[in-house]
Amino acid sequence: MPSRDVLLPRLAVLLALCAGFLAAPLPARAQSPVTPERPRIYCPLPEHGIWINDRARPKELTRLEVETRCENNQVHARVRAFTSCIPRDCKWGWTTAEFRDGGGLRATLIGFYMTKLLEIRGAGDRLDAKITEVSHDAERTRTEETYSLRRK
Repeated sequence: MPSRDVLLPRLAVLLALCAGFLAAPLPARAQSPVTPERPRIYCPLPEHGIWINDRARPKELTRLEVETRCENNQVHARVRAFTSCIPRDCKWGWTTAEFRDGGGLRATLIGFYMTKLLEIRGAGDRLDAKITEVSHDAERTRTEETYSLRRK
Protein backbone atom coordinates (compact mmCIF):
# COMPACT_ATOMS: atom_id res chain seq x y z
CA MET A 1 0.00 0.00 0.00
CA PRO A 2 1.39 3.47 -0.91
CA SER A 3 2.48 5.70 1.91
CA ARG A 4 0.42 8.52 3.35
CA ASP A 5 2.72 11.12 1.72
CA VAL A 6 1.84 9.70 -1.71
CA LEU A 7 -1.91 9.22 -1.09
CA LEU A 8 -2.70 12.69 0.34
CA PRO A 9 -1.60 14.70 -2.74
CA ARG A 10 -3.46 12.28 -5.03
CA LEU A 11 -6.60 12.59 -2.88
CA ALA A 12 -6.33 16.40 -2.93
CA VAL A 13 -6.13 16.40 -6.75
CA LEU A 14 -9.10 14.03 -6.99
CA LEU A 15 -11.19 16.20 -4.63
CA ALA A 16 -10.27 19.35 -6.58
CA LEU A 17 -11.37 17.71 -9.84
CA CYS A 18 -14.67 16.58 -8.30
CA ALA A 19 -15.32 20.02 -6.83
CA GLY A 20 -14.63 21.66 -10.19
CA PHE A 21 -16.96 19.25 -11.95
CA LEU A 22 -19.76 19.79 -9.43
CA ALA A 23 -19.36 23.59 -9.47
CA ALA A 24 -19.41 23.85 -13.29
CA PRO A 25 -22.65 25.29 -14.67
CA LEU A 26 -24.96 22.99 -16.55
CA PRO A 27 -25.20 23.63 -20.29
CA ALA A 28 -28.14 25.81 -21.27
CA ARG A 29 -31.03 24.04 -22.97
CA ALA A 30 -31.53 25.03 -26.58
CA GLN A 31 -34.54 27.29 -26.96
CA SER A 32 -36.88 27.06 -29.89
CA PRO A 33 -37.59 30.36 -31.63
CA VAL A 34 -41.12 31.72 -31.53
CA THR A 35 -42.75 30.79 -34.84
CA PRO A 36 -46.34 30.61 -36.10
CA GLU A 37 -46.22 26.86 -35.38
CA ARG A 38 -44.82 27.50 -31.88
CA PRO A 39 -46.49 30.64 -30.51
CA ARG A 40 -45.23 32.65 -27.54
CA ILE A 41 -46.43 31.43 -24.15
CA TYR A 42 -47.78 34.02 -21.74
CA CYS A 43 -47.58 33.71 -17.96
CA PRO A 44 -49.11 33.29 -15.56
CA LEU A 45 -51.09 30.48 -17.11
CA PRO A 46 -54.87 30.31 -16.54
CA GLU A 47 -54.25 27.40 -14.15
CA HIS A 48 -52.04 29.52 -11.85
CA GLY A 49 -53.47 30.06 -8.35
CA ILE A 50 -55.24 28.33 -5.48
CA TRP A 51 -58.33 26.29 -6.38
CA ILE A 52 -61.00 24.97 -3.99
CA ASN A 53 -63.50 22.09 -4.25
CA ASP A 54 -66.36 23.04 -1.90
CA ARG A 55 -68.17 19.72 -2.42
CA ALA A 56 -65.34 17.35 -1.53
CA ARG A 57 -66.26 14.14 0.26
CA PRO A 58 -63.72 12.06 2.23
CA LYS A 59 -60.69 11.02 0.13
CA GLU A 60 -61.64 13.45 -2.68
CA LEU A 61 -59.70 16.42 -4.00
CA THR A 62 -60.29 19.48 -1.81
CA ARG A 63 -57.71 21.95 -3.07
CA LEU A 64 -55.05 22.46 -5.73
CA GLU A 65 -52.23 24.97 -5.60
CA VAL A 66 -50.63 25.72 -8.97
CA GLU A 67 -47.56 27.90 -9.50
CA THR A 68 -46.40 28.81 -13.01
CA ARG A 69 -43.65 30.97 -14.45
CA CYS A 70 -42.23 31.38 -17.93
CA GLU A 71 -38.56 31.73 -18.84
CA ASN A 72 -37.22 31.87 -22.39
CA ASN A 73 -40.61 30.85 -23.78
CA GLN A 74 -40.72 27.71 -21.63
CA VAL A 75 -43.32 27.01 -18.96
CA HIS A 76 -42.17 25.95 -15.49
CA ALA A 77 -45.00 24.76 -13.28
CA ARG A 78 -45.56 22.90 -10.06
CA VAL A 79 -48.68 21.56 -8.40
CA ARG A 80 -49.63 20.64 -4.83
CA ALA A 81 -52.81 18.64 -4.20
CA PHE A 82 -54.85 18.21 -1.03
CA THR A 83 -57.41 15.46 -0.41
CA SER A 84 -60.08 15.28 2.27
CA CYS A 85 -58.86 13.36 5.31
CA ILE A 86 -59.84 13.35 8.97
CA PRO A 87 -59.03 15.38 11.09
CA ARG A 88 -57.36 17.58 8.42
CA ASP A 89 -56.63 17.43 4.69
CA CYS A 90 -53.83 15.21 3.39
CA LYS A 91 -51.14 17.09 1.51
CA TRP A 92 -49.44 15.49 -1.53
CA GLY A 93 -46.47 17.87 -1.66
CA TRP A 94 -45.14 19.92 -4.57
CA THR A 95 -44.69 18.11 -7.86
CA THR A 96 -43.36 19.38 -11.18
CA ALA A 97 -46.07 19.72 -13.84
CA GLU A 98 -45.74 19.63 -17.63
CA PHE A 99 -47.36 22.10 -19.99
CA ARG A 100 -49.53 20.23 -22.50
CA ASP A 101 -49.41 21.35 -26.13
CA GLY A 102 -53.19 21.75 -26.26
CA GLY A 103 -53.18 23.79 -23.04
CA GLY A 104 -53.46 22.81 -19.42
CA LEU A 105 -51.02 20.98 -17.20
CA ARG A 106 -50.23 17.36 -16.38
CA ALA A 107 -48.57 16.08 -13.19
CA THR A 108 -47.86 12.74 -11.56
CA LEU A 109 -48.27 12.55 -7.79
CA ILE A 110 -46.53 9.46 -6.43
CA GLY A 111 -47.63 8.15 -3.05
CA PHE A 112 -46.84 5.08 -0.97
CA TYR A 113 -50.01 3.16 -1.88
CA MET A 114 -50.97 4.76 -5.20
CA THR A 115 -50.02 7.20 -7.94
CA LYS A 116 -52.36 9.98 -9.00
CA LEU A 117 -52.21 11.18 -12.61
CA LEU A 118 -53.50 14.74 -12.65
CA GLU A 119 -54.65 16.68 -15.72
CA ILE A 120 -55.90 20.22 -15.19
CA ARG A 121 -57.24 22.99 -17.39
CA GLY A 122 -58.26 26.44 -16.22
CA ALA A 123 -60.83 28.79 -17.69
CA GLY A 124 -61.54 32.03 -15.88
CA ASP A 125 -62.49 31.34 -12.27
CA ARG A 126 -63.03 27.58 -12.84
CA LEU A 127 -60.54 24.74 -13.05
CA ASP A 128 -61.33 21.25 -14.31
CA ALA A 129 -59.20 18.49 -12.80
CA LYS A 130 -59.19 14.88 -13.96
CA ILE A 131 -57.51 12.49 -11.54
CA THR A 132 -56.67 8.92 -12.44
CA GLU A 133 -55.67 6.85 -9.40
CA VAL A 134 -53.38 3.91 -10.12
CA SER A 135 -52.93 1.60 -7.12
CA HIS A 136 -49.56 -0.01 -6.50
CA ASP A 137 -51.57 -3.14 -5.63
CA ALA A 138 -52.18 -5.00 -8.91
CA GLU A 139 -55.48 -6.40 -7.60
CA ARG A 140 -57.10 -2.96 -7.27
CA THR A 141 -58.52 -1.32 -10.37
CA ARG A 142 -57.61 2.16 -11.50
CA THR A 143 -60.23 4.84 -10.99
CA GLU A 144 -60.95 8.17 -12.65
CA GLU A 145 -62.68 11.20 -11.16
CA THR A 146 -63.31 14.66 -12.56
CA TYR A 147 -63.65 17.71 -10.34
CA SER A 148 -64.61 21.31 -10.96
CA LEU A 149 -62.84 23.74 -8.63
CA ARG A 150 -63.26 27.48 -8.08
CA ARG A 151 -60.53 30.06 -7.68
CA LYS A 152 -59.93 31.05 -4.06
